Amino acid sequence: MSATTVDSVPEGSSVAPGMNPLFHSSGISRAGSLSYPLLHLRMENVRHSAWRRLFPPDQPSPLRKLSLEAQQNALQATREILGAHRKYLAEFRACADAAREAFDQADWKRSAQNSEHRVGLYRTALTVLWANLQRQFPNRLNEMDFWMGVRQILLERVFDDYDADLALTFFYSTLRIAFDASDIPVEYADDGLAERDHLWRRDPVFSIYPASPEVLSQSVREILERCGFHSPFEDSERDSALAAERLLGEWRRVYEGSPADLQMLKPVFFRDQEAYLVGRLRSGASELPVVLALRHEDPGITIEAVLAGKEDMRTILFVSTRSTFHVPTDEYREVLRFVDDLAPERGHPAMCAVIGFTHPARVALNQRLRRHLSETGERFALTPGRVGTAMVVFSPPSFPYVFKVIRDTSTKVGWTGRERIMDLYRWVHETNRGRLMLDAWMYRNLHFPRSAFDENVLADLLLHAPSSVRVDGGLIVLKHVYAQRRVLPLNTLLDETTDRTLLERAIDALGRFIKDLARMGFFVGEHYGLTFNTGLTHASNVVLFDFDDLDPLLKRKFRQTPEMDEKDEMLWNSEIDGSWFSVGENDVLVDEWERYLGVPVELRDYFRRKHGELFTVDYWLQAQQRVSSGELHYVQPYPRARRLVRNGAPVQAQP
Repeated sequence: MSATTVDSVPEGSSVAPGMNPLFHSSGISRAGSLSYPLLHLRMENVRHSAWRRLFPPDQPSPLRKLSLEAQQNALQATREILGAHRKYLAEFRACADAAREAFDQADWKRSAQNSEHRVGLYRTALTVLWANLQRQFPNRLNEMDFWMGVRQILLERVFDDYDADLALTFFYSTLRIAFDASDIPVEYADDGLAERDHLWRRDPVFSIYPASPEVLSQSVREILERCGFHSPFEDSERDSALAAERLLGEWRRVYEGSPADLQMLKPVFFRDQEAYLVGRLRSGASELPVVLALRHEDPGITIEAVLAGKEDMRTILFVSTRSTFHVPTDEYREVLRFVDDLAPERGHPAMCAVIGFTHPARVALNQRLRRHLSETGERFALTPGRVGTAMVVFSPPSFPYVFKVIRDTSTKVGWTGRERIMDLYRWVHETNRGRLMLDAWMYRNLHFPRSAFDENVLADLLLHAPSSVRVDGGLIVLKHVYAQRRVLPLNTLLDETTDRTLLERAIDALGRFIKDLARMGFFVGEHYGLTFNTGLTHASNVVLFDFDDLDPLLKRKFRQTPEMDEKDEMLWNSEIDGSWFSVGENDVLVDEWERYLGVPVELRDYFRRKHGELFTVDYWLQAQQRVSSGELHYVQPYPRARRLVRNGAPVQAQP
């Protein structure tokens, strides 16, 4: 039988018009029972519209371009891709279940290992799949017509699957591997399946609880009981009362009166040593995002903090400086819609990433970027500030992300080439960033019209990064480029701000950043440029956005500048003879930092009062000892003002 598409289907068939029944895998729709004729008709209309969008009827079928043998090869390749994707999703969901168990058992080493394991799942799945495809179809994988045939079969197979958008993203990731070596651009797209879902879920992913002042405490207690943890709460009655009081206080900061109900997502969000219950208080058209932050320590689980308002969602919870959440749920679309509403400023790409779907997040960001360029008329321009020695950095002026291309060469001392920088960025993406490092997503072979670039940017890229950029007619192809959230560089803040309170807050945050980074086992070798490579977030946290100077803490030897004997001092001319002592490549003279750290002179006394121990050898030796012993450092994820219970005692809310 020849694998050709059909133009009509029998009445009542689940195959959409134009769909090939040879490759279609029918199944029960996730939409639930279609007992209502109007709902049935509406869904069928949406399905047909979605199919026509994917395969316009005025365009020939990609399969018709292939020989019968090639069609059968495409069918088998599709089976391999979908099999690999199903295995990946099963392992991804198993990691979410493991995160729940680790929190329930307060097993933080297992939690860290589980998070590290999940980050590598996607790449591992693609690596294994690609090896299988190379073995089976060595002569087909460089033919774009073959891959378009695979795409058609895959779409026919997954068209009615809930996770069709994830499967299609996986297909495009495979396609990029096929054409990466030849620098052929493959669009980061999902063909609209993520944004125009033709499947319906009738059961809500949240529960609704009464939230009037008289019953809110009982509602919170019921929410805790429904978490289903095996470990006990330390004092659920106390925590429920405290949380209800805090929630009502937060509501009254914004609205008059009292909330009517509380919508709480059914799945719990897990990250590192925390669990989060995510929801919103409501009354009529008024809504307030709220989160209960849980910790598990002896003697049990507590509500440690309450977050409230879109600003807390944007700057504390859903951030790109921390590991992504594990969310045990199959209804990821509905969960995403819910959290998108809680923090709309973060944008859909960032929200995809925070629940672990990094590759769909890249697709969403690419689509958002192209819409931004089209709607605003902006072009890529060099970002303000100091010119980087490792990267060319550019962005549309009002876009919330910047784009970074690695330079081919650099004047920087110790430069070891592009590959090391790429390895560092990959490592940061996969590690626990602990609120200290800004994640970056790598794209391959992105293409834009030449008109999208300011000529200064284009000249800089072609001159300093020719290995990563090429001109293809009227297109500019970025072979390797990183996207990173835009933050205010710390040196810019220090140079342009005169507000003493804000400056002190930033300098204090810098000291805490250095300490937290050390406790996690890391050290920024080029401390002399630290304020140029760090930024201040909306939550007044300092984060690292350039990683080429990031080193393991244990690699360094911390010393004080030795004093010269009085006799030698009389005979030694340092301007002529140079230094009177040797300094190794990995030596760090801690007493030198005060001059070169980048802290303004008028703030150095303040910095020393807050963090003077950083200029002592003992501090760093103790930090190295803790890292060597395997101690896990926990970076507090929210401000102390948000905490509810500390050492078993209630904490008063702060304005």
